[in-house]
Amino acid sequence: MAFDDVLGRQVKQVCTGHGVSVVTLSGYRTFALQVDKTRKHAQGRDLALVVGALVGRYVKLGLERKVLEAIALNVFNVAVTKTCSKA
Repeated sequence: MAFDDVLGRQVKQVCTGHGVSVVTLSGYRTFALQVDKTRKHAQGRDLALVVGALVGRYVKLGLERKVLEAIALNVFNVAVTKTCSKA
């Protein structure tokens, strides 16, 4: 089983727990893949800040913040650091 399969199952499990529809699942999977790619280049607080920025980006694309933060925490063990942004 490839890591992407494992990652996909973990993301699906978190999304199912939050009642995410099958239609929007691909957006959350894309977010998870970006976080996975990012954690290969950043660690600690820097990673938390970048993931926070990714959360903000995906919220603007229509995904739910609480689900994105749950994926970051439950799948990657990254507590999202809030970034300042204009709403």
